Amino acid sequence: MFAQYNTEMKYDSAFIQKLKKGNKKSFEGLFLNTYESLCDYSASITNSKEDAEGIVQDIFASLWTNRHSLDISVNIKAYLFKSAKNRALDIIQHKEIRKKYQDHLTSMYQTSLNNESVSASHIIRRVTEEVEKLPEKCKVVYLLHRRDGLTYSEIAVVLEISKKAVEARMTKALKTLRERLQKEKNLNIIPYLAILGI
Repeated sequence: MFAQYNTEMKYDSAFIQKLKKGNKKSFEGLFLNTYESLCDYSASITNSKEDAEGIVQDIFASLWTNRHSLDISVNIKAYLFKSAKNRALDIIQHKEIRKKYQDHLTSMYQTSLNNESVSASHIIRRVTEEVEKLPEKCKVVYLLHRRDGLTYSEIAVVLEISKKAVEARMTKALKTLRERLQKEKNLNIIPYLAILGI
């Protein structure tokens, strides 16, 4: 995809110093020299070219944003590949958690409730509708936790808020969902609320 920039580029302490000072030519050289191999490596883990490209772009964006805090002795290529591996594994983990969560919901919804009028698709639609109506901050926390499998601590880092703030937003989201869904008429949805932790 990209031609190699300079195969003889030395990623020594002097190079790191240039990065720390915001030398765009050094950053561009590093990007062009490692982008393809990082994408290939990430794709070998995620089995997704799209995910791999997103991972590498995020890594370089983060590297540039946090360049001032780089350790002068860091092996920059090892650092990039380690970052790619960690992000790729995170994506796989979150996809697996999301799939298990969705499979669990479908299984639970299809369980007999001694009420043949209850439709799994209807319940899924109603829960989804109410989640979408949540206040934006509460909705984001709810989805990051329940759909993407992030812990409260991880969400706090992502959103740059305290863990207590995350807990408060999640509590509000669950309370709002419970109050709204319990008002359902002609739909035995209440047993599902406990299953869903609502």
